[in-house]
Amino acid sequence: MSLFAIGALALASVSFPAPTRAQMSPIERPVDMAAGFNFNKFAEKSNVPEFHVSLVSGPTSMAFDPRGRLFVSTLAGRILILLDNDDDGRADQVKVYATQIPSLLGITFRSNGDLYATSSLNNGTGRILRLPDRNQDDVPDSIDVVIDGLPSEGNHQTARLRFGPDGLLYFGQGSSTDRGTPNPGRPGERPLNASIIRIDVDNPQFEVVATGLRNPFGIAFHPENGELFSTDAGSGEICQFGNCGEDLSPPEEINWIRPAGNYGFPLCEGNPTANPNCLTVSAPIHTFLRHLTPTSVTFYTGPQAGEFRNLMLVTLLKKISGVGGDLRLVHLEGDPEQGFRVTQADLPIARFNALDPFDGPIDTVIDPLSGDIYVARLDIAPHADSTIHHNYIYRIYRQGANLLPFIGPLRPSSVRAGSGALALKIMGRRLKAGAVVLVDGQAVPTRQGETVFDLVADLPASATATERTLSIEVRNPDGTLSNRQTLSVTKTGEEEPGPKTPQLTSMFVFKKKVTKVINPVRTKPNANKFRLAVTGADFEQGAQLLVNGTPLELVSSSATELIGRFGTTMLSTPGELTVQVRNPSGRVSNILRLTVTP
Repeated sequence: MSLFAIGALALASVSFPAPTRAQMSPIERPVDMAAGFNFNKFAEKSNVPEFHVSLVSGPTSMAFDPRGRLFVSTLAGRILILLDNDDDGRADQVKVYATQIPSLLGITFRSNGDLYATSSLNNGTGRILRLPDRNQDDVPDSIDVVIDGLPSEGNHQTARLRFGPDGLLYFGQGSSTDRGTPNPGRPGERPLNASIIRIDVDNPQFEVVATGLRNPFGIAFHPENGELFSTDAGSGEICQFGNCGEDLSPPEEINWIRPAGNYGFPLCEGNPTANPNCLTVSAPIHTFLRHLTPTSVTFYTGPQAGEFRNLMLVTLLKKISGVGGDLRLVHLEGDPEQGFRVTQADLPIARFNALDPFDGPIDTVIDPLSGDIYVARLDIAPHADSTIHHNYIYRIYRQGANLLPFIGPLRPSSVRAGSGALALKIMGRRLKAGAVVLVDGQAVPTRQGETVFDLVADLPASATATERTLSIEVRNPDGTLSNRQTLSVTKTGEEEPGPKTPQLTSMFVFKKKVTKVINPVRTKPNANKFRLAVTGADFEQGAQLLVNGTPLELVSSSATELIGRFGTTMLSTPGELTVQVRNPSGRVSNILRLTVTP
């Protein structure tokens, strides 16, 4: 079952009659929730009119930025920031971060705060884009093409993307065809189609990780073992009316992605048989009923996960014969050595009753602070009333959790013993005015941070005098306690809360924008148009990028990346240049060497 078709991006090839009056009703039937879970509409027509402008204005992908804000991409090519300034669980402000990005199907954040997105141009060329905002003004500093020329002109496009534990960017690339044979005048399968690909965004070269995946729209990494899992929507059209005949379409899949694995499309979808062509095909770890169209996979983490911690959450887009349109808990067991298996996959947290053909859940993301689950619902069916579009974002939470404060990881998360008094920064949800921070159960002086989501706790020197682990909680004025986080006080020399030594790991040269890496670097009479990008760790604010000891003028900077402009004569003669980073403390990194050839 195709997820998106090229051009109009309509859900593909399901036969259904003209919508009836009942199907066009603007009154939504309730969402059925599992026991112990509640929901509310975080975004709907009344507070996010953007979703209800046209057939292609609905949400496609979601991601939380390092500041705890929800970013949402839309079919209309816009990236929105949906803010909940009063912390009541509903968006109350919409900011437009970017526009006019065609076929925008996936967004994700890198650990340094840069936003990445997938896009497909009208000519069918797929791209990976970087949209950094390092001055935090909610406008991209630039829109850089990291990888171009991906095959997205067929039945499926360049879709979701995620950074892996290795720091590389992984994304799904759909097939060009439904079953392997192109329609007249349409493209056939090519080496990059029906695959999962990874790239080093600092040195844009790609590697095909796995093949035989018709439409790997949802991908996710296990939060503990780092293994990659993917959904895959199977081939074949669904016929619901008339003389349909036998449906031989394969089931839908969840796959454990192994390096160089082949997952069967187009000859061996579903559970491989004794067919000689399928002997080397990796079987899925679970299959769903055909045509349900799995659209996302993530893992249940955060303070509300409880007994479901690290279980899969999978959305099934379509509702067929009372099945699907679900957010499901999928019990995954095993390990990378022995393999993985699914023991149960029929436990819906939420059933989204069908409002129209093709309407259903499209993506899932978890608030890293509260653990609330956000589910985007997409509706691209044409309506008799053109003002009706069932596009929503639901917020799902455990019963009672709406009354509790939650806190995320601490900043810093560890300090060196004997380092003195500490201003501990805490970001959270539902932190009421007058909330205090508790250290091992004892209240410490607490200040309001920059927003209602931030607190600063002033820890005395005695709290960090000796090696220990401190328990950190927040108590609201009504006495409710948050979840716990821990602050590690380490041995002297084990952790450095003060000046750090920067570490360099990689570098590359490019011209103005990262559309083409310069390799090898040849002599240039005037190097002003060329940039040097370095990546690493512990780059402090005010760090300098040095070439042969001379600081470059910086174009951008973060804790893990610096980009500088070469001086006019720096590349004028062949030779070897030394590259280092120097922090304001005076500490200097290791040396990388850049060769300039004639």
